[in-house]
Amino acid sequence: MLRHAVLGWTRHQQTRQFTSGVAKALAGTSARRLLLAVPAGVGLGGLALSEDPGYLLYNASAIPLRLGRDVVAAGLTYADYAWSLYGMEGSQREAVLHSCHQRGANRLLDLCFSNGGIYIKLGQHVAMLDHLVPAEYVQTMRKHMLNRCPISSWEEVAGIVREDLGAPPEKLFASFSPAPLASASLAQVHEATGFDGRRLAVKVQHRGLRESSSADLATLAGLITIVKWLAPEFDYGWLIEEARKNVPKELDFQQEARNAERCRSNLAAGTSSVREQVVVPAIVHPLSSARVLTMEFMDGVMVTDLEGLARLRVPPAAVAERVSRTFNEMIFRHGDVHCDPHAANMLVRAAPGAPGGWQLVLLDHGLYRQLDDALRLEYAGLWQALIFADEAAIRRHASAMGAGASVPLFAGMLTQRPWDQVRRAHGAPERLRVEGSEAERELIRGFAVQYASEIAHLLRCMPRPLLLLLKTNDCLRAVDRALGTPVNTFVSTARECSAALSQERLRRRPGLASRLLGLRDRAMVESRLALVRVIVWVKGLRGMSEGSAAGDQPAVELPALT
Repeated sequence: MLRHAVLGWTRHQQTRQFTSGVAKALAGTSARRLLLAVPAGVGLGGLALSEDPGYLLYNASAIPLRLGRDVVAAGLTYADYAWSLYGMEGSQREAVLHSCHQRGANRLLDLCFSNGGIYIKLGQHVAMLDHLVPAEYVQTMRKHMLNRCPISSWEEVAGIVREDLGAPPEKLFASFSPAPLASASLAQVHEATGFDGRRLAVKVQHRGLRESSSADLATLAGLITIVKWLAPEFDYGWLIEEARKNVPKELDFQQEARNAERCRSNLAAGTSSVREQVVVPAIVHPLSSARVLTMEFMDGVMVTDLEGLARLRVPPAAVAERVSRTFNEMIFRHGDVHCDPHAANMLVRAAPGAPGGWQLVLLDHGLYRQLDDALRLEYAGLWQALIFADEAAIRRHASAMGAGASVPLFAGMLTQRPWDQVRRAHGAPERLRVEGSEAERELIRGFAVQYASEIAHLLRCMPRPLLLLLKTNDCLRAVDRALGTPVNTFVSTARECSAALSQERLRRRPGLASRLLGLRDRAMVESRLALVRVIVWVKGLRGMSEGSAAGDQPAVELPALT
């Protein structure tokens, strides 16, 4: 009953808001005129992004076509929902809605593959949002987007290697496999062997991405302009600003090499809690360029491959704990964060020379965000306040990061918990536990629909580095859920943010008092987390004793965020 009540409410809200908003928008002749005028305007915007004649020619032809695909896919999806759900009620409506979601997901998948480039990355991020969008979209994107991206031909790969490194692959490597090991949104990876006998992984960028990326950004800017014109409260201009800043960095593999080396140095430091437990492939600089990245070859299984983990005899809970610890150390200790940690970018391998040991391998270091100390410590303070249910501190730290009057919403976005539960001091340890059930995800989707305009405003106002941290959180939660141990994210966060604040206190006020306060904070964290483990264990025993029997549950209403 609980699941069905939440499921029904959320789907009703999602469809009602979607269909009514679009119907009103399309009713006016001005909207129709705008849709007809946009391709020309967007094309000019794309041309303005570059002075290269090749880019100008490509954008002039590509932007209208790509935007046309967007408009057709959106129009067909809207019409499908509006027509299929007209007059439907009850269980029949729910079944039809499932079918609409699946057809919409298939159209989105086709659109992403047709347009490629940035659209592939957007599809990959949708695969991480199972707490925000219907399950059909998430499952479809997750099945096809994470490791089944478009593949460049051998001629294209060899051509880019020759153009960037000055010689064909057969002259630069002892061997070079023409078949890629994997393909992603921006590049594909080939196995090679150096003349010194080393196994190498060579990442080669898909041809034409620099040209298509400017077209994609211009197209998306046009779509966002349309959305803002139809619904001024949904201003996502900041999204294009961020993309224009980050996409060129992701397309520069020399920047990725620098990111990888910083990460490798940070996690190999003597003070790192994951030293020798997490590894980053070493870069081979003489065989790397802006579009070719050659690195040490590291084999392993995808971090969410439960069968592969079983073969390696690595418990999924241990993997989830190490992933959490690694990324929380990046955020709270180093302030240098890998912002694309989806499952395809992390491997688990047997540790060389350590029977029974294993290591986490971090790949794809193109998207990073460096935090200044002020923001890093403010964010750590916010998380410590969230964990200890300190409402005054939550409001203070969240307001300092631009949340303003939306503190309850910001806290809910970070914890995926309603405000009344976030600030409840009594039973605080239980607040850390995330069930990860479908009913819980549907409840969170309901919040996303109900407070969509408030979320859009908050995202526009907050410091830009936080946007990528929210994306990182989405990716990590998806990995955590796939491994079946969602509590670990909060466990690691509790420890790392407390340690970061203690370290800063000691730096500012060296002495015994600061050390004692640090020990106190650590003891508080560990005692609360120990209580969480006891509660989870007791509930597990109770669940086994009760079996699968369940009584009727009352319908759940979404609590207010104020």
